Amino acid sequence: MGKIEAGQREHYWDGVRAALMLLGIPYHTALSYRPGRDWIVFSGEGAPVFTYLAEFLHVFRMPAFFVVAGYFAGRLLASRPPLAWLRSRYVRLGVPLLTCLVTLVPLLNLLCEVSNQPLPQALASWRHSTATSGGYWVRHLWFIIVLLYCSTAAAWMAWRWPTLRVAQLPARMDAWIARRFPLALAVTAVALGLWEAASIELFYAAGLATNVPQQILRIDEFLAYAPYFALGWLLSRAPRALARFGRLSPGAAVMAATAVTVSLARLDQLSPPVSRFVATIGALAMTQVVIALARRLADQPRPAIQELVSASFVIYLFHLPVIILLVNLFQYVAMPVAAKASLVMALTLVISYAAWLAISRSSWLGFLFNGTPPPARLRPALA
Repeated sequence: MGKIEAGQREHYWDGVRAALMLLGIPYHTALSYRPGRDWIVFSGEGAPVFTYLAEFLHVFRMPAFFVVAGYFAGRLLASRPPLAWLRSRYVRLGVPLLTCLVTLVPLLNLLCEVSNQPLPQALASWRHSTATSGGYWVRHLWFIIVLLYCSTAAAWMAWRWPTLRVAQLPARMDAWIARRFPLALAVTAVALGLWEAASIELFYAAGLATNVPQQILRIDEFLAYAPYFALGWLLSRAPRALARFGRLSPGAAVMAATAVTVSLARLDQLSPPVSRFVATIGALAMTQVVIALARRLADQPRPAIQELVSASFVIYLFHLPVIILLVNLFQYVAMPVAAKASLVMALTLVISYAAWLAISRSSWLGFLFNGTPPPARLRPALA
């Protein structure tokens, strides 16, 4: 086994992570305007294009995000003590999670209820669901819970087996993957697809889709996304495969186009296991295409991209309550639904970015909503 050296940060990975978080804006807007489909907010209108847009983004956005998260975990654990790194992750992710659970999420839920029924009934439903539904509390913050699981597992493994912190994939295996990249990607996608199809079905068959394991603890999401995190970790330890993963591959593009087309064309017609299998192949291939494009187009630091990288987490935290508010308000505006949805997306980005600007100017707000280093007088208590 070789060793990995902590190297210079590849800026395009930061850009990909930020872009995937910002894609939450068109994704959740599209969910709001799917015709004939119930969601957490009632828009009263829609167009078929938004059904397909939501499904397209859903196929690859979060799988790619967890690949990127696993890659960064592998790189950072090569240079930082596992427990210190894990503590920083719990502050960086856990503090904003707790803050939003008692601020943004209750507001989001109330706005959703108001969109569906008159105010007295909305308040009654809001109080009831707040007291009884775990998913009502978590909403769009589930990915933070899953990231904390993955980070804890990664740190524990690096602590338990210290050589994992710097160990590389065997050179022969790394070279074989790089030489036979389309085949290696296809085999990995099929194996991962089988896992996604089987593990989630077994989770549901075991009767675990209940309030605590599914809605609060999000164990099903951990089963779904932990393999992508592990794949990102492995990429950080395989320099030749990583270099090949960062180059455009016609085979990967064809695989992505085929799987995504099948997913969209057979929307709601495939059984859940088959749908997950096909979507997984599309997700992994699309992840490769997205990262390769980012490497080609954004391999150098640019001020605008760096600003969005810094703002992306806070934008994600705020974007869903803003979307719900705007969808509610735009119910009373007469305009084509495509124009309406586009305006919702643009205003959501502007308002959420404004929230970031305000938060970035306060050390306390930065700590609470962005997990950045807390005020100096608080640091001893957190050490």
